[in-house]
Amino acid sequence: MADEKKVAEETTEVLAVQTGRLHRKLKARHLEMIAIGGTIGTGLLLKSGSAIQGAGPLGALICFAIVGIQVYGVITSIGEMATYIPVEGAFSAFPSRFVSPAFGFMSGWNYWLNWALTFPAEMSGIASLMSYWVPTDKVASWIFSLIFMLPLIILNLFNVSGFAEVEFVLCIIKVVTVIIFLVIAFFVWFGVGTGTGALWFSNWNPAIIGPDPTSRFLNVGSAFTTAFFSYGGTELVGLTAGEAANPRLSVPRAITGTFWRIIIFYIGAIFFVGVILNPLATWSLSPFVYALNAAGISFAADFINFVVIVAATSAANSSVYACARTLLKLAEDHQAPKIFARIDKRGVPVNSVLGIGFIGLVAVTGSYASGPDGSVNVFNFLSGVISYSIMQSWMIMSYTHLRFRAGFAAQGRDLKDLPYTAPFFPYFNYLSLFIGAIVTVFLLISAFYPDGTPNDLFFNLDWWMNNSWTYIGIPVTFVLYVGYGLFVPGSFRLVKFEDMDFESNRLIETAEEKAAIEAIQAKPKNAQEWIQRIRYKLF
Repeated sequence: MADEKKVAEETTEVLAVQTGRLHRKLKARHLEMIAIGGTIGTGLLLKSGSAIQGAGPLGALICFAIVGIQVYGVITSIGEMATYIPVEGAFSAFPSRFVSPAFGFMSGWNYWLNWALTFPAEMSGIASLMSYWVPTDKVASWIFSLIFMLPLIILNLFNVSGFAEVEFVLCIIKVVTVIIFLVIAFFVWFGVGTGTGALWFSNWNPAIIGPDPTSRFLNVGSAFTTAFFSYGGTELVGLTAGEAANPRLSVPRAITGTFWRIIIFYIGAIFFVGVILNPLATWSLSPFVYALNAAGISFAADFINFVVIVAATSAANSSVYACARTLLKLAEDHQAPKIFARIDKRGVPVNSVLGIGFIGLVAVTGSYASGPDGSVNVFNFLSGVISYSIMQSWMIMSYTHLRFRAGFAAQGRDLKDLPYTAPFFPYFNYLSLFIGAIVTVFLLISAFYPDGTPNDLFFNLDWWMNNSWTYIGIPVTFVLYVGYGLFVPGSFRLVKFEDMDFESNRLIETAEEKAAIEAIQAKPKNAQEWIQRIRYKLF
């Protein structure tokens, strides 16, 4: 194992040799940090406060826990397929290959829409956050959207290493912040700095907030929406397999710790916010700000505002990456204009990146037309569609994985050939579909019975801002699936198990590459090998 670092680097170089294709340059540390911090964004750091206020500490904790279970099941399903067939644009490639062409078309464009809207949504979120320091009567919020947008587009026009390194740094900032918060919150919970002794559960109201059962039901539905928005991006670990230097090694390793990361960063943060703060109080800032203020940290508001901006920038950076790769795959499969299939010699889908930049400019124009505070309205409007799109994408991949396994077995293939197998199959898949169906019912009732009554539904601007998924997300999905099926004969037909393609794009390692993987996976036997292992993971 003395030459582990050299062997690993040689393996990476072999895998990175491409001809007119995406380059495999994402290292294990990139994927692991994306898995750890890629999902920490405005959902957890900002919107989680509204979930706790509406559903109560316990209700919000339950919602985040349920969605967290679904998340883990989904990413393990994607990971199993992506390590066996590491392709870009997994959300269109796998449903098309293992379900039906129409299903893949709908899934791919739905996932593209998710990230295409996430980009301007995060830009709008950044603009509204900047107004904390610079009032909108001095600088219109849309200007900050433009200032943050252009560098990210330029960054993604370079090779994938640029995206990966920036995302690596941004994720470190987010992860360190949440860890600091959890440590401080733990001591505050035990009474450090409070002057009144340990808090224990004095602020914890186990009941879901609301004057009547209907209101409490609706508040839980709203908390589920926040949870889906907060967890969005977890599936990027599977999407990056197409550009991972060694997907059979790095992708499973990135997925393995996700369960514990969900518990620590999401469930832990929601729990501590619930026990430290009074959910009946009026919150106008991030719940993290109030929690740190409770610890006597005077600059908490400025610090958390900065971190939330970092988180939004990270999410926007990821959205450009994911959106471009999804559009690239759609174009390669003749399901999008051919111009978006172009990849330059550096392995960059230039036209696809510029396409998401155009979407961002359209959103900035919308913010400008909405007035100085237009970014807030744009963010609320887009986040509703995004939440629905995320939930639908996860359900699609859970169903796709069920068919993937059924076809794999029908063709007499051995599960030992899978580099990574999803745990608890097929129970997590069924659980994911069940959770998605139940939450959809919650959301539908919440949307059409605001405040427990359908009165004045179409004259309430807030309803149109907060429930955009009902009149945009659902119709768009239906039109995509049915439209493609009618336009392309036979595309509705399910792919037969015996006809499923498990060979195209399958990654086959050479003997040298397998030896490198075995060397890296072997347990270090002395200090020198431990140092070499750390060097490999970091560089």
